[in-house]
Amino acid sequence: MGVDAVAAALVERARAVGQAVVRTDAATPVAELRTAVRRTARARGASVRTGMVDDVLAVVRADAPLWDASTAEMRRVLTAPDEPGVVG
Repeated sequence: MGVDAVAAALVERARAVGQAVVRTDAATPVAELRTAVRRTARARGASVRTGMVDDVLAVVRADAPLWDASTAEMRRVLTAPDEPGVVG
């Protein structure tokens, strides 16, 4: 899956459920992906934040209820699929 397709999938999932994650690996152009996520979110009128936790890129809606959750709940919800490139 290409950078733009992954970015679109991340933004759509974040818009729908508040957050989205994808595991990265050495072949993932992380900076390019984060830029594409921000560009896609802006184009769709969504305000998101992106962040890396180890090898996982998280995309969270700025107004997601997740921000009020406990650290343990945030970690549980932001657990990525094992396979790189699969949006969860």
